Amino acid sequence: MTILISSAGGRTSGYVIQALLSNERGQVPISLDQLKLLVHSEKSIASLISSFPNLPDSSFVIGDFLEYSTLRRALKGVDVVSHNGPAFHPNESGMGINMVNAALEAGVKHFVFRSVLYPYLSKLLNHKAKLGVEEYLTESGLNFTVFATDKMRCAYNFDVLQSFLDLEDLGIVARDILLNPTPHAYASYQLVGQNCTNSKVTQIIRTKSKKDNIEVFASPREETLQFFREKGELGPALVDYSVDALERTVFYHDKGGIPSSPNTLRWLFGQEPTSWSERVRRDLELQKVSYR
Repeated sequence: MTILISSAGGRTSGYVIQALLSNERGQVPISLDQLKLLVHSEKSIASLISSFPNLPDSSFVIGDFLEYSTLRRALKGVDVVSHNGPAFHPNESGMGINMVNAALEAGVKHFVFRSVLYPYLSKLLNHKAKLGVEEYLTESGLNFTVFATDKMRCAYNFDVLQSFLDLEDLGIVARDILLNPTPHAYASYQLVGQNCTNSKVTQIIRTKSKKDNIEVFASPREETLQFFREKGELGPALVDYSVDALERTVFYHDKGGIPSSPNTLRWLFGQEPTSWSERVRRDLELQKVSYR
């Protein structure tokens, strides 16, 4: 079986790759010749090799979601696809639809799509984009699985309930689905580890680190938006859409957050999801080890 991970150079995909290549929880690591990583540039390949030095050159394929011919080549011989589209891109729906069409043409057996919690929240442009891909995938005839997470928690109101997910938990669940997708056909999973306010997160960090001087803060809203304008690679024709999408996301999270139930992740994971308390404890332990 050959698995292709799209947007392989992204942060979330890195956790999925790590889980596939590890023996955590008694899992046999995937053979390197079973893994294909779809990236956008040589720079992404170099970054992945620095994180996973055992990956051979044959693991990588360069493609563009908007250049269909590159996707046809990338998906040739692939059995299972894991697709995670770029957030806040005005052509995200078209990119996802291109991936679905290329998967159909290549005879892919199962398509795993990372979406967002409640994609029908139409005020959020990135949610509308995901919904378009979900609808097309559902009607495509492909076997599919959708797992949804809250991609952005950029609230300035620290007392609004938000959903959180440890990306190591996400990587493990994604790995289990990719390696044995049949039981998960036509499923849509909302993945949340814990609902919590940022004020509560701050208190947990204070307690676990035994440091009372830790405070929660946020950079000025306009400074955040300007940083997003400058760091993007979309160019002036597209950046206004992306900044507008981010502004809507910030406003929505400030107003009411996007909480959801941890029950689905608890069931898939087979144990309690990683809580903020456990995550902070784990990070502090790793910090101690790095100082030795």
